[in-house]
Amino acid sequence: MVKKVTFADVMGELDGKSDIDCSNKGLTSLEGCPERVKGDFNCSGNKLTTLEGGPKKIKGDFNCSGNKLTTLEGGPEDVKGDFDCSGNQLISLLGCPAFIMGDFSCAGNQLTLLNGEILSDTATIIASCPEIVEGDFNCSGNQLTSLDGAPLIVGGDFTCCDNQLTVLQGAPKKVQGDFDCSCNQLSSLAGMPDTIKGDFVCTANRLTLLKGGPREVHGSFDCSGNQLTSLKGAPKQTGTFDCSGNQLTSLKGAPQGVDAFNCSNNQLISLKWAPEKVKGNFDCAWNQLATLEGAPKKVKGNFDCSENQLVSVEGSLKRVGGDWICGKNSQSLSEEQVRALLNVKGNCFL
Repeated sequence: MVKKVTFADVMGELDGKSDIDCSNKGLTSLEGCPERVKGDFNCSGNKLTTLEGGPKKIKGDFNCSGNKLTTLEGGPEDVKGDFDCSGNQLISLLGCPAFIMGDFSCAGNQLTLLNGEILSDTATIIASCPEIVEGDFNCSGNQLTSLDGAPLIVGGDFTCCDNQLTVLQGAPKKVQGDFDCSCNQLSSLAGMPDTIKGDFVCTANRLTLLKGGPREVHGSFDCSGNQLTSLKGAPKQTGTFDCSGNQLTSLKGAPQGVDAFNCSNNQLISLKWAPEKVKGNFDCAWNQLATLEGAPKKVKGNFDCSENQLVSVEGSLKRVGGDWICGKNSQSLSEEQVRALLNVKGNCFL
């Protein structure tokens, strides 16, 4: 039998007028906590199975991560800062506040739904989720099969990676930061916001098309490690665009305004429809290219066309602001031959 260790036993009587850190104290109960805490409250890394007895109003951050919680019932009703309940055994978020002013993380739990009814052997459990999160929202590393019930508005990043999602229906309507849905089982991007103010990451899914994805991405766009056969549906402009590790035979549909572009490890036989100008690096290594026809005219960063079947570097490319990388092709050219055809500012790696 686990010996009961309460907050009062370890921390004594506190008035809650400043931060309280009772983390990693072996607590099994929050009995004896002040009802109001004017600073942060950190009870992470204990053996808590319930939040009963804990503070109800917290003006700072609340951290109950790394415990043995299966429910948030009995927890604080009002948290002015971040709310971190990650690394527990939660199957529902019932009990958390509807409005979170800071970041919210429920990563690394056992959630299967964010909203709805969960049937167990002994009872029906109601799942619920914050409606508005002004900071980041992180539900990664769970067992989610649906995003129904996710916050309507997320002021920062939205992260739902490492789940079992097959669709994104129910995703927030507005995400002001990054959107990361990598490492799921997605076959479609339908249901996500039209505009992403930060980066968009959908790597390691089962996507064959980008249809339904965001029309506007202000940061980077990473769709690497899927089964894409087409780039139709990609935004017209973005930061770094990474479509490496797919099954592309054509770049048709690729964005034309990018900071950097990575189409390596595909089945490309042509660079037609590649962006005309690239502000950073351009990587088309590990394809089946015989020529560089269709390559950008100017690449301000490095240009990597190694591991192809090139017999010549003649084509549309005229200037490389960084290094030229062209090893392991069908025909080897000397540095002098390369520089005679191209204006390369950096080193040549042949």
